[in-house]
Amino acid sequence: MPQISKKVTFFRRNYFFIMGGIWLLFGITMLIVKTYDVMAYGYTIIGLVYAVVGYFKKDLALEFIRWDDEKVEISEWQQSTRSYSWERIDGIKVSATNLTIKSGPAGGTMVELKGYTEADIEKLKTELTPEQNLATA
Repeated sequence: MPQISKKVTFFRRNYFFIMGGIWLLFGITMLIVKTYDVMAYGYTIIGLVYAVVGYFKKDLALEFIRWDDEKVEISEWQQSTRSYSWERIDGIKVSATNLTIKSGPAGGTMVELKGYTEADIEKLKTELTPEQNLATA
């Protein structure tokens, strides 16, 4: 299955852990300073929740576009993988900045190609568009 992938930056990959650490730091600092306010406990709980969410969503940091004879799959940051079968795709347009998939009267998606290499974009143009033409012929 051909695929192009985007490198995910450190901050995007660890967003929930970083935010959880900040909230946890605020909460623990407030507890150490002995403000014993409801906010201190709230901040601590929010920090722990962020860390748990980050643990369960660690695989959603991947960004890729892959395709085969049956479908096109798109995964963007912090979103589950979306799949479009060739029978339901009306058109595909690959530009230098976007991939647009038209599916049905009000369906489809537009994916920003920022962060993908020029070679990856050329691979999309040369392999994905002819594949769509074969699938709809």
